[in-house]
Amino acid sequence: MSDPAISTTANTDWAALKPYKLLIFALFIAEITGSFESAMIIAVMKYLIEDFGDPALVGWLVTAYLIVGAAAAALVGRMGDIFGRRRVLLIVLAIGVAGSLVSAFAPSFGWLLTGRIMQGMTGAILALCIGLVRENLPAQHVPMGIGLMISGASLGTAAGLILGGWIADNYSWHGVFIASVGFCATAWGAVRLWVPRSPLGVNTAGIDWFSGILFAPGIMLVLYYVGSIAKLGLFDNTGLVAFAAGMALLSYWLWRSLTAKVPLLDVRQFRNRNVLVANIVTALVALSSLQITLIFAILLQSPVWTGIGLGVSSFVSGLAKLPSNLLSTFAGPLSGWITGRGGGRMAMLLGGALAATGWIMVYFLHESVEVVIAILCVISFGTTILFAVGPTILAEAVTPERTSEVSGMLTVVRGLFQGIGAMIVTTLLASQVVTDPASKAQYPNEAAFQLTIAVVIGFSILATLCAFALPRGRAMATGVAP
Repeated sequence: MSDPAISTTANTDWAALKPYKLLIFALFIAEITGSFESAMIIAVMKYLIEDFGDPALVGWLVTAYLIVGAAAAALVGRMGDIFGRRRVLLIVLAIGVAGSLVSAFAPSFGWLLTGRIMQGMTGAILALCIGLVRENLPAQHVPMGIGLMISGASLGTAAGLILGGWIADNYSWHGVFIASVGFCATAWGAVRLWVPRSPLGVNTAGIDWFSGILFAPGIMLVLYYVGSIAKLGLFDNTGLVAFAAGMALLSYWLWRSLTAKVPLLDVRQFRNRNVLVANIVTALVALSSLQITLIFAILLQSPVWTGIGLGVSSFVSGLAKLPSNLLSTFAGPLSGWITGRGGGRMAMLLGGALAATGWIMVYFLHESVEVVIAILCVISFGTTILFAVGPTILAEAVTPERTSEVSGMLTVVRGLFQGIGAMIVTTLLASQVVTDPASKAQYPNEAAFQLTIAVVIGFSILATLCAFALPRGRAMATGVAP
């Protein structure tokens, strides 16, 4: 459900965007940068595992980025509203440059992780770019501008997997971070030159900033404990202290969010059944199907002698994901068509069933690259249907003035649980490993891979079953059409 200012029925054409071409180009480059940084780490997982030897440790490079990105989606977006989106976008891109440099020349894993955490701030770029499109383009031209931003996100993901894989195969994983520096610096210059200054907001309205950011360190401390269990055991003192501190932070965050007059992330919206179901499904899909790139990159790139890997290069692994990305562009419109006729419940059941079927298939069939590509298409198509229907369910569940708020909450939930899922996946994959006698690098064996897929299947089935909690047909509680 789009608001009236960005109605998809607006009459626009490419010629009408000509006066704004430099603005759109600058934002397009910025969004490519944000998506590149999200995907590039997956392309170099094999080489990072070889250098650092521990899949669970390397998994923190994915988890930390996603969790910081989830926090940034709430915090940075609101700061853009108050202090000016252009100014905040320039700051985010500058932090991306600094983080990429830290990771590129990191002398140890700790420094590499520090740089990756800094890069996590770029997870807020899409929200800022969409806001700048609405801020600078006439209302009738906004749909096409936003469509270009979404295209930039897709292109950046493909670039992260394919270009990142090519750089890693021919040079080293350090080179991927150097490329990220180039992307961020180019985007910073383009935004500085061609994006007009944003007006400043004046009403902070006593926002409780802590209610939006405390969950990030709390979740990371809890995940540190979970990730340490395999090596240090359940009762390691450091792990237990981290777990206790994390739970304390999360409890305090929840209390602040429930009691603050103006929380940054209003968890009270979860009292609405449809809002709750849409967010639960999003969380379960983020724990399962959104781990598709990470799981399949490890499957495709691990050596054949591990008993599970297909031994392809990072570049070929990125290319293998491309057909599913292209096919999934049709899933969004199909999801809207189904939702408009049969309601969100029907679309969610279809998407969930497709995704779960794909994961069941990969549990039994993963012996060739061709089969894996076909299964990737099934999972991606179903997952895209699921995520396309979520915002529509939310828009129907709340009044129009709350639509942006609950949509932002959905973004935070997705990023947060995608980070948690990455930690679960890397921990499960590291539960049973085989060691390369030459490099001493550890890789998951077939038992670990199948355990991981079984857990993902469980989450996928749960997500599908949750759709039954939605009302039948098109429940128009607020009178707002999708």
